[in-house]
Amino acid sequence: MLPVERREHILAFVEEKGCANIEEMAERFDVSQMTIRRDIRTLEQEDKLRVTYGGAVSKSFLMEDIPYEKKNAVNIEEKKSIAHEALKQVREGQIVLLDSGTSTMALAKLMMRMKVTVITTDLKIALQLSDSSTVKVFTTGGNVSAITKAHTDVAALSFLDSINADIAFLATNSWSLNNGVTTASNDHYYIRRKMMERANKTVLLADSSKFGASSMKTISRLEDLDCIITDSKFDDENLAAIREAGGNIILPS
Repeated sequence: MLPVERREHILAFVEEKGCANIEEMAERFDVSQMTIRRDIRTLEQEDKLRVTYGGAVSKSFLMEDIPYEKKNAVNIEEKKSIAHEALKQVREGQIVLLDSGTSTMALAKLMMRMKVTVITTDLKIALQLSDSSTVKVFTTGGNVSAITKAHTDVAALSFLDSINADIAFLATNSWSLNNGVTTASNDHYYIRRKMMERANKTVLLADSSKFGASSMKTISRLEDLDCIITDSKFDDENLAAIREAGGNIILPS
């Protein structure tokens, strides 16, 4: 296979999955990891995808309005490990804000037997928690996105502005050392900023495949978050850089 043909197949693979890591692409296309790194750098220079820590993401994946099923199909084990670590941050009796997303959904599934109050913009999370006999769950109300099944409009902002929460768990499709937690969506920008404002503590749940990617608007600098929970694929150099920049990063134990 010619390099240009291989890059076309790599691009199609990344666009289909949303994101992919170096190891799986090298195995799929039967080439070295170094070759994959060169190929995705070339594709990034051609403005066809974005290179992240350990892999690549499609340009569309950086947009917020991605079907839940597509996001839920990637990095499943990483999200589970992040959720188990995040659960340690939650205490009985707390008021918890859950952002929309598959990482926050993984956390919601672990909270089913806790005595907590959960406020979320995500209808799927609300439906999941509605089966619990111990969790009190509220949605923010407002218009529901047909794609993400989440509230993102002024009504949701108004509801959030009226509450006080102990802890907020945010999700993201892109975060980086230089630009922090970012989004391409104005609606999600304002929702997440409001969640941070109304909670005593803010925790970011973000797997390593999203690290290094940036979108249009910065929601928060890494040092302004109380902690960042990610997976164990980070190397020591990147961990040290994040911590030196003021980020309190936690890996699954």
